[in-house]
Amino acid sequence: MISVSEALKIIFDNIPVLETEITTLENSAGRILAQDLISDIAMPPFDRSAMDGFAVRGFSEEYKLMDEIPAGIQPPPIPEDGMAAPIMTGAPVPEGADRVVMVEKTSVTGDLLTVNQDTVIGANICWKAEDVKKGQIVLEKGTLITPAEIGIAAMAGMETLPVFRKPVISVLTTGSEIIPPVHIPQPGQVRNANGVLISSFLSMAGFAAVKVFHSADDPDSLTNAVTQALSISDILVTAGGVSMGTHDFVPSVLEELGFHFHFRTVAQKPGKPFSFATNSAGKIMFGLPGNPVSVLVGLEMYVLASLRAFAGHKKFLRKELTGRLTDSLKKKPGRLNYLRTFAEYTESGWIISIPSSSGSGDLQSTRGTNSLSWLSSESTGASSGDLIPFTLMSWAGGQSCWK
Repeated sequence: MISVSEALKIIFDNIPVLETEITTLENSAGRILAQDLISDIAMPPFDRSAMDGFAVRGFSEEYKLMDEIPAGIQPPPIPEDGMAAPIMTGAPVPEGADRVVMVEKTSVTGDLLTVNQDTVIGANICWKAEDVKKGQIVLEKGTLITPAEIGIAAMAGMETLPVFRKPVISVLTTGSEIIPPVHIPQPGQVRNANGVLISSFLSMAGFAAVKVFHSADDPDSLTNAVTQALSISDILVTAGGVSMGTHDFVPSVLEELGFHFHFRTVAQKPGKPFSFATNSAGKIMFGLPGNPVSVLVGLEMYVLASLRAFAGHKKFLRKELTGRLTDSLKKKPGRLNYLRTFAEYTESGWIISIPSSSGSGDLQSTRGTNSLSWLSSESTGASSGDLIPFTLMSWAGGQSCWK
């Protein structure tokens, strides 16, 4: 049984080489840039006015007005001191002008301008290349593309962008006792919560599953389901069937299909029977336990980080915070304990509270929580007021969860 840190290292060491593709700017939101983006022009490309006002030259009691300068033209120069031209926001500042004065600080009588409150040389001018120089990197490889980045790419002359290909994911739930949610359970049966739990989690994180499969605890059924899933996806996320029981056939079926298991258990609670396997074709399998809370822990702490790395994110490691515990709890040494918790930021820092129930099958206990805290494998517990590490759940912290 390996440690959590060892498991993460093994996973990241075995993420396959990323593939890239080209997409249009309109379809690039949420993708990851696959190479540095260099601007072919300076930004701004010329000295431009930062506001509506008057481009003036020199200092005088009155200024003789020239023709207005709208945006989109190359204006004539201002030939001498004591002259000014009305100018629109974004318009090129004419040669000879040394500042732009806001409309609100002036008055106009006929063709003469009076500056009621003057400003310093260079005021209200956005100088050529003050934001970006020609040939400068404006977006770095690994950047998450948001509307702001799309706008920058357009300003840099791009119509398409090279992005990392998104991983294609299938989900497989297992168990002969598992029935669809719409059915009434008979004795010994359980409704399938894990299928929609996993697919909705992945969707919220930006990695929608292409299909959700289910298989009974039967080698032939499992082989058929796994084969179908792998034929349409890069990554297979399974729930159930990965422990050491006589009906846990997932590992043996995957091995028969050419997968190598890098590990099958991790020293953690909940989620000890968590497995990771790859094959020579670059396919990946994450084997989660069947208990829903264990599924959530595995998705948050392993699967999502791996998907981010696979997809080219620069930030795919969980950001660790610390909070002061409001409760006391005991634990046995030997395994790292994950706790679903509620983290609240106060003037004195983060405060961590724990729900009353902590069973790995009690999905109700996750409601109202927004974080996962943990106690190390050596720990025997914690007291009220102790500082403990935690990370915000992905849906609660967004991009701030990652470093």
